[in-house]
Amino acid sequence: MSAVLQWVVTLAVMAAVGILGTVYVRGVLMRRDETAAGIRALAAMSWREFLHLVLEAMARRGFTRVLDREVASGDSEYTLGRGQERWLLACKHGSAYVIGKLTVNELVSDVHMANATGGLLVTQGQIDDNARAASANQRIELLDGATLWPEVRELVKPAQLEAICAGAAQRARQRTLMVWLAALLAGIATFMVVPTLLPPRTEASAAPTVSVPASGPPTAPSGDTLEAEATDLSPEQQRQAAITAIATLPMVDRALWTTQSTLEVHLLDTDADQAFEALCPLIVRHSAISSSRIQLTPPPGSAAQVRFRQCRSY
Repeated sequence: MSAVLQWVVTLAVMAAVGILGTVYVRGVLMRRDETAAGIRALAAMSWREFLHLVLEAMARRGFTRVLDREVASGDSEYTLGRGQERWLLACKHGSAYVIGKLTVNELVSDVHMANATGGLLVTQGQIDDNARAASANQRIELLDGATLWPEVRELVKPAQLEAICAGAAQRARQRTLMVWLAALLAGIATFMVVPTLLPPRTEASAAPTVSVPASGPPTAPSGDTLEAEATDLSPEQQRQAAITAIATLPMVDRALWTTQSTLEVHLLDTDADQAFEALCPLIVRHSAISSSRIQLTPPPGSAAQVRFRQCRSY
């Protein structure tokens, strides 16, 4: 049973490590790799390509270009309209950009001066916490690399998007292989550790035992039965017959042969003498084992000592 449990625990650990790791790689790391590759692709575009991509993404939101103020530097705002609203779009081209509070405050000032509804600040770079705090109470939406890529993902060239996704998938396959190698190592370690956590398997627990029947009080064998059992049995049959009979005694938990000449009897109480008197008739009626040594083992936790007796001397 312990071997079965050992394998069950080992396979469960392997499956848990492998499946959870695969879900994390495919669901989190693969998406992160694709976003990072997408940001690099956006940063590699020219200013005009990037601006047109952003304007197309905004068009999907319902914005239209109102005022063409495009300049080569890429630092000007662009007026977008959506219904009766007017928004200012500011693009900062380059993945090295780190947008701070000052840039947000400048856009807020321009929005107020233009009497616009709000502003959009877009970059492939990063936006620090101070900038986010400055925009919290203003109608300013911030789009950095991680939030910008989902907006423009479907708008990049199909061949470029396919290359980005293929690279992320390749890294995911490599990581998945590493995850299952780690799962295998975890399984091997578990297989080695589990036996140390299980209770030791003693000879007593490994040997077959006979329990006292649950229903009905035990009865002592009659004289006719004793004579019938003692006739023409092999030594091994006599040993088996003895432990079967002894196990029916009310003061006995179980009995087993630890050697061919030593019978270990586990008692339910500490009265070894009474037990010895009750079991001796069940031993001496078998000629091959009548002189066997009897080991009387007291109940667990008892202060009584193990005693060795013989029903008949050699």
